[in-house]
Amino acid sequence: MAGRRGLLMLAWLAVAGCQRGPTPQEQAANARQQVEQALANFEGVTAAVSRPSPNPPPGSPANTGLADWSQWRGPHAAGVSVSGSPPLHWSRTEGVSWSAELPGWGTSSPVVRGSQVFITSQTGDAEKPVLWLLCLDRSDGHEVWKRSLEPGLNQRTHEKSNLAVNTPLVTADAVYVAFGNAQIARYSLDGEQLWQREYLRDFGDPRMAWGYSISPLLVDGTIVFGWDHHTGPCFLLGLDPQSGQTAWQKDRPIGTAHATPLLVTGDGGEWLLVPGKNRLTAFDARTRDEMWVYGEGSGPYNGEIISSPVADQGVVYLQLWRQSPIHAIRLNPDGAPPTPLWVSESPGPVEPSLLVYQGHVYAWLDNGVLACLDAQTGAECYRHRLGGEANSSPVAADGRIYVSNTEGKTFVVRGGSEFELLATNDLEERITASPAVLGNQLLIRTDSRLWWLGNDTVAAEGGR
Repeated sequence: MAGRRGLLMLAWLAVAGCQRGPTPQEQAANARQQVEQALANFEGVTAAVSRPSPNPPPGSPANTGLADWSQWRGPHAAGVSVSGSPPLHWSRTEGVSWSAELPGWGTSSPVVRGSQVFITSQTGDAEKPVLWLLCLDRSDGHEVWKRSLEPGLNQRTHEKSNLAVNTPLVTADAVYVAFGNAQIARYSLDGEQLWQREYLRDFGDPRMAWGYSISPLLVDGTIVFGWDHHTGPCFLLGLDPQSGQTAWQKDRPIGTAHATPLLVTGDGGEWLLVPGKNRLTAFDARTRDEMWVYGEGSGPYNGEIISSPVADQGVVYLQLWRQSPIHAIRLNPDGAPPTPLWVSESPGPVEPSLLVYQGHVYAWLDNGVLACLDAQTGAECYRHRLGGEANSSPVAADGRIYVSNTEGKTFVVRGGSEFELLATNDLEERITASPAVLGNQLLIRTDSRLWWLGNDTVAAEGGR
């Protein structure tokens, strides 16, 4: 079986790199054809893919011990809420539990734990930015505390973004906050700064084109943060949560990456899946040993990837670079190389991350088109233009898909293989951050405000 798997991986890796010559559609068709041929040749692999397992499949999202919506894309970094029913209709004046004005603006997403809501923002201009971490009360949105970070060294950003781009991570005793100039800091839940780290001072300024958007992640007692850029050297870093000092460091090939790694669990332990460099690299979450690499590591855009991978039922859905085809791979027990399942015929998004929900993969494309694929086969169910441009990632709850565009509109679509638009809601201000879902509530950030939508048993009536 191991020999067959090795031959299968060689067959796949021969095409997964996808050079510049063919179009994305030709690349995907060629990859699909060769993968299907390889699977047909190895009955054992095909049987392993389709055989149900009595145990939880490898690649189920790891249980991080976090509650509420405490990290990038919420529980298991999936963008999915398994309970509650978020609102279907709202506007600036209807369906709003509260809204809070934010200092400056940003593109980072809000996180929530218990009674506290955390979000970052930036004031000032590109030459003299001021970076903020805010703590708001969940019940009515009033400001509990606000802290400014020393700006550190500046970093170029895109005109539609700024340095407040990374989503915070909140645990039982601290909140970790990062910014696009590669600063990261730890605060107590009552606002005391415990440490601050500046990677540009530690490693030198690589003069990134658009800053760093990787969000901090808790992995085996360390805070993981990537240092991936176009000049090198590049690292994957694990920080001691108590001191901020480097607990471990893994060398990485040169290439740009803005996608947050994914922690999954399965037969044999926990695995850290790190996108970037036109590949997905798997590390043992405890030992940090490299287990396998999916993709050849060659392709356009210097390996740049923005969309983060997502896992469901033992399958990881990912892209190898920005606007590349979508890949589905099944994780195998004990950290063995994955089994390729399918490659989409059309490219996925540049910026929004994928959503997997109730047997379907949703790709919210940057041009305002929502594509739905069958999660088992990769066959496209529909492709529908909703309008506007998109930067934020979709979320799902109660059989519904929520996608927001930069015009301030959030579309609510019924989950499933047939397109059905349930509602269009307009907050009349740009949305670039991804929403948070908390039971019956939806938390959306626009440029100037944070909106708590729906009925909250904790929330008081009225707003600020």
